[in-house]
Amino acid sequence: MRRPNRNIEIFSMSVLDLFAAALGGFILIAVILFPNYMKTQKAEVDLKETRSDLQVCKKAESEAKQSLATKTAALATCEAALASTFLVVVVEWSSAGNFDVDLHVTDPEGRKFFWGKSNRDKRDFPATEAQLSYDNTRGPGVELWQHPKAVAGTYTIAYDYYGSPGGNQPVEVRGNVFHRNGRIHLPNVTLTETHKLRPVAKVVVNQSGGVDARFDP
Repeated sequence: MRRPNRNIEIFSMSVLDLFAAALGGFILIAVILFPNYMKTQKAEVDLKETRSDLQVCKKAESEAKQSLATKTAALATCEAALASTFLVVVVEWSSAGNFDVDLHVTDPEGRKFFWGKSNRDKRDFPATEAQLSYDNTRGPGVELWQHPKAVAGTYTIAYDYYGSPGGNQPVEVRGNVFHRNGRIHLPNVTLTETHKLRPVAKVVVNQSGGVDARFDP
């Protein structure tokens, strides 16, 4: 019996071989590059974490700058507070009756405080908080001038013997200047002439809030 003829398709086998070789090559390349792919993924994760850390650092830097600005402002406020002082001038006389002594204080800006311009209602000198807060017209008497935030400069203190019963009878006046660091005693002064301004002292406040006094003879 005669064998049947067999046709062998060489081209079909070559295509299959090509596909198999290509698939094998792809798998081989994928296996070789897989670690690098994992590294790329890890690098992307690290990059995201780095960006996140950078944002946290920028936020912390911004908060630190704000905190520094706040502390700097607070420090400036504290320094300003330390550089300021209050001033209180108190004078008194013990003579009983219609003995009237008036306290006069002139500040560094030339504002003159006395019974006629006490500034208790802030109308006489609106730009300052200083005032003649207490005024007596009979003895024993007390008069008081105060400034809660005395600016640097010279403050002049003087007395005016406004009047007394029965003419120019002598009256002794004593006083003190109080400030943040203590007290300065004003010299005792005996007044004998009425309606004559008698300079007593010049109180000097320096830029750091220190207070000194020079007394008039």
